[in-house]
Amino acid sequence: MKRSRPTPVDEAKWGLAIIEDSLWNALPKICSYFDQAIQNYVGKRLPINFSPITFGSWMGGDRDGNSSVTSKTTEEVVFLSRWMAANLYEKELTKLIRNLSIHECSKALRDKVGCSTEPYRVFLRPIRDKMKNTQKLIELHLNDKKNLNESYLVRSINEVIQPLNAVYNSLCDVKCESVANGSVLDLLRRAHCFGLNLAKLDIRQEASRHEKLVKNICMQLGLGNYQNWSEEKKVSFLLKHCKSKHSLIPKNLVLDKEDKEVWSTFQMIAKLPQECLGAYIISMASNVSDILAMMFLQKEAGIKTYLRVVPLFETLSDLQNAHQVIKYLYNISWYLKKFKRHQEVMIGYSDSSKDAGKLAASWAQYEAQENLQSVSDKHKVKLTLFHGRGGSVGRGGGPIHSALLSQPPGTVNGRTRVTEQGEIIQQKYSTVSLAEHTLGTYIASVLEATLIPPTQPKKSWRELMNNMSKTASTAYRNHIHDSNFLRYYRTITPQKILDQLLIGSRPTKRKKGDEIENLRAIPWVFSWTQIRFILPAWLGTLEGLELAKKGKNKVILKDMLNKWPFFYAMMDMLDMVLTKTDLRVIQFYEECLGDKELQNIGNELRKQLLSLIHINKTLIPKYILEQRKSYRESIRVRNTYAEILNLLQADIMKKIKVTNLKNADRKLLMDAMMVTIAGISAAMKNTG
Repeated sequence: MKRSRPTPVDEAKWGLAIIEDSLWNALPKICSYFDQAIQNYVGKRLPINFSPITFGSWMGGDRDGNSSVTSKTTEEVVFLSRWMAANLYEKELTKLIRNLSIHECSKALRDKVGCSTEPYRVFLRPIRDKMKNTQKLIELHLNDKKNLNESYLVRSINEVIQPLNAVYNSLCDVKCESVANGSVLDLLRRAHCFGLNLAKLDIRQEASRHEKLVKNICMQLGLGNYQNWSEEKKVSFLLKHCKSKHSLIPKNLVLDKEDKEVWSTFQMIAKLPQECLGAYIISMASNVSDILAMMFLQKEAGIKTYLRVVPLFETLSDLQNAHQVIKYLYNISWYLKKFKRHQEVMIGYSDSSKDAGKLAASWAQYEAQENLQSVSDKHKVKLTLFHGRGGSVGRGGGPIHSALLSQPPGTVNGRTRVTEQGEIIQQKYSTVSLAEHTLGTYIASVLEATLIPPTQPKKSWRELMNNMSKTASTAYRNHIHDSNFLRYYRTITPQKILDQLLIGSRPTKRKKGDEIENLRAIPWVFSWTQIRFILPAWLGTLEGLELAKKGKNKVILKDMLNKWPFFYAMMDMLDMVLTKTDLRVIQFYEECLGDKELQNIGNELRKQLLSLIHINKTLIPKYILEQRKSYRESIRVRNTYAEILNLLQADIMKKIKVTNLKNADRKLLMDAMMVTIAGISAAMKNTG
C-alpha cells in the first residue's frame, strides 16, 4: 500500500524498468521475425540500420498542469535514462567481447587494431569501457552531486553504432555472416531503436504558459501587452524575432515563479544532448502563434537543433479548426524549411471526449485527421499523426489493430505515433512475450492500414454522422453543465477520495475549481468506471442513435455497420462498455451516498443507459452479437467478482462520510478503499 505520492522521477524509473525487463529483449526478436517475413515475401532483407519501432516518453517531461515536473526533474530523468542505457549497452558489449574470439577480420578492421589475435575484442573494448565510465560518472552526479563533464560521457549513439557497423561488415567479409546476423545485429537494432537514453524524452506544456511568458517579456521591454494583440500581429512579431540573429530577451529579465520555471525548461533543453529529447508538445494549442511562441523561446534560449513542435488539438472546436491552423503554418516557408517539410500533429482523445462526448469527439477526430492529411498533401508536407489515446474507451482506448484499421484512408502512410498509458503499459509490455505480441500487432496494423486502406465513407454516411454528432454533443453538454449532475458526480463516484489517494504524481485537476473544464480526463473517466456507470464512454450516444434509427437513416446505419471500419469499431467499443456496466451496482451507490434529488438524477441516467443497451441490441445484427458474446465471456466472469468489491466500496464511502470518525478508523477505511479501487480497476481493465 502506497503511503506517499509517487514523484515524476519514480514514474520515470518504472517506465525504464519496463524497457529493461521486457522491451530490450523483445525488440531484436520482433525485428528478426519481421526480417524473416520480408525475406519470405519480397526476397530482400531489412537494412541493418533500420528499426521498425522507436520509443518516446514524457514521464518526467510532462509539465502540463503538474507543478511537480520542473526543469531539474526533467534533467534528472534524462540522466537516469542515460545511466540505464549505458548499463544495458555495457552488458551487451561485454557479451560480444566475450564471444567474439575470432581472429580473422577485414583489412579495414586490421588497420585499426594492428596485429592483435583478438581484433574484435580489442576494437570493442574502448566503447565498452566508455559505457562503464558513463555509468559511474552519472551515478556520482546523481547520488553525490559531483560535477559532470560531458566530454567523458558517451554523448551520441553513433559512438556505439559505428564500431558495431565495422564489426558487422568485417564478419561478413570473412564469411562469418551467421555470427554477424546474430548478437551483433541484435545490438545494432537496439541501438537504432533505443538510442542514447532508451526513450527520447518529450516535453509537454500548455500553450497559455508560453503565451504568458512572452507577454511578460514584451511588457518589460515596453512592447505592449502581447496577449491583447491580434493573431496576425503575434505571428508577425514572433516570426521576425525567430529569424533575427539577435537575442530579444535580456539576461536580467525579472520573472515570477511560473514564468521562471517555463524559461528554465528552455535553458535546460539547450544544455542537454539533443539525441535525448524528442518533441515539444503544446497542449491546448489553438493558433499558429502557439506554435511560433515555442519556436521563439527555443531560439532565445540558444537551442541549436530545435525540438520538433507538436501542437496538440484537444477540444472539439480546436479539432474542427486544426486544419486551418496547420494550413496557416504551412504558408510560412521559414518554418517548413526548419523542419524539412515534416510535421507531427497530436490528436487529443481525452479532453475532446470530456468536452463533447464520445460520439461527437470520435467523429471530430476522424474529420480532423482527414483534413490535416489533405492540407499536408497539398503543401507536400510529410505528416505524422500522434494519437493521444488513453486506456479507457472514453479516452480513445481499444484494440490497436481495429483502431488503426478504422483511421481515415491515407492517414497512416507507413507511420503512426500512439501513446500507451497507465495500467495499459503493464498489460501490454510486462513480459517479453507480451511485448513481442504488442509490437508485432503495431507493425502489422500499420502495414495493413497503409497497404490496404479502409473504405472511403459515403456522402450519406457523412451526413448521418454529422447529424448524430450534433445531436449527441448537445445532449451530452446539457447533462454535464447541469449543477445537479456535477453534484451527483462529486457525491456518488469516488472522485473526492481519488484526490486523497496516492496513485500518481499529477493532481486530479489542472486548475482550482470544480468546473468540468478543470478536471483531468483520467480521474473523470476513472471515477465513473469505479461505480460501473462508465458514463464518459456513452453519454449522448443514445440521442445520436435514436436519430439514426428513424426512417431511411436505419438503412444507412446498417450500411455503415457492415462496410465502414470506423463506425463498426466505434459501435464495438460501445458494446464492450455496456457489457461492463451494472445498473444494480449503480443504484446501490446512490442508495448509500445520495439524497432523494441525486437518486432521481441517477434514476434518469440509468433509464438512459437501459435504453441504450436495448437500442444497441436492436441495431446490431444477431450474428455480431453472438460473436461478441463469446469473446466477451471473460468480462462477464470478472464482473461477478467486481460486484462484491463495488458493494464494499459503496459501503466504505458511506462510512468515510461520517463527520466524527476517528483518525485510526479513517486510515483503515482509506486502506480498504484503495484495495477496492485496485480490484475494480483490475476487473474493468481499461479504467483510465
